[in-house]
Amino acid sequence: MDLPKGLAGVIVDETEISSTAGGKLIYSGYPIAELADSTYEEVVFLLWHSRLPMKAELEAFRKELVSEMVLPSESTRLLLYVAKEPQHPMSILRTATSLLGTTNNVKQDEPPKILAKMLTLIASIVRIRQGEPMKEPDPKLGVADNFLYMLTGKKPTLEHAKMFNTVMILHADHEFNASTFTARVVASTSADYYSCLTAAVCALKGPLHGGANERVFRMLEEIVDNDADPIEYVKDRIANKLKVMGFGHRVYKNGDPRAAILRDIAEKLAKETHNEKYFDVQIKIAAFMLEEKGLHPNVDYYTALVYHCLGLERDLFTPIFAACRTAGWLAHVMEQRRESCLIRPSSEYVGPKAREYYKDHYVTTKGDI
Repeated sequence: MDLPKGLAGVIVDETEISSTAGGKLIYSGYPIAELADSTYEEVVFLLWHSRLPMKAELEAFRKELVSEMVLPSESTRLLLYVAKEPQHPMSILRTATSLLGTTNNVKQDEPPKILAKMLTLIASIVRIRQGEPMKEPDPKLGVADNFLYMLTGKKPTLEHAKMFNTVMILHADHEFNASTFTARVVASTSADYYSCLTAAVCALKGPLHGGANERVFRMLEEIVDNDADPIEYVKDRIANKLKVMGFGHRVYKNGDPRAAILRDIAEKLAKETHNEKYFDVQIKIAAFMLEEKGLHPNVDYYTALVYHCLGLERDLFTPIFAACRTAGWLAHVMEQRRESCLIRPSSEYVGPKAREYYKDHYVTTKGDI
């Protein structure tokens, strides 16, 4: 049997949440480009309810999410200890997400409360690791605006808030990616929400899924700090069979629709924060990779520079990705729960056959004498 590696191209289930069919990303029927100027909470409502909210519903939803962006005292106390450990932030997030499942009401907590607390958890990890005090949400701000404020300690400008809303929207969901599918598998066992999110974080922690944006900026730093020629740098990586981070996608062969939107944001922020040197390098590499390899930038390529320009440290990029994607994870967990069907695929066995235990056991034990 000729099996596709990594289930590539295999349709394993149906979903009403998002689609990448035809190289286009849609959330519940709406093209991502049309949603990019919306607000994060409006898109979350769409992912969870398959429709846009009425004005009153949206305001109530926003207030509910912001009001829940506070951690229980037990979570905060333990987080102050755990987050200071010299581990990668994704390792801290993995443990801290599981911790939420022990310091909250697991049976009664619902997605709005869980999403709000995940955002606060991630912002708190960032602040603690930077030796800065944790910030409480501002009820006058939206969800994404508050998250950026709680990350940086500074109230965002209207323009920065709009940009960050767009970034969070673009990362909110992406069909059956590795971490989302992991969450659905766990949800199919009727496990609680926190277990599903912990599993999703574990999947995102792997460098072949999450972490790409972090490695993109490491590449940019190596080029800029060493005053290297970006094209020669890339050629050298290709010659040594090393991956050029931020390019190519299993689904998008003609370009990631999110990357085009993020490119504009990265360019604006780079000019504003005097990081043009990084953006110039990105443009040169992108042109070379398209001409020589036919590869387009993916969502991680420009996200890395956006996060840097907003004052975020490189090793925090993936936890912030997790914060954005939590809305999508929860949407898929809810959808999988409604199906009430255990995910249990079959495999093709390719190991040895027709072995005889007593015969082989006699031979091996005799040989040991």
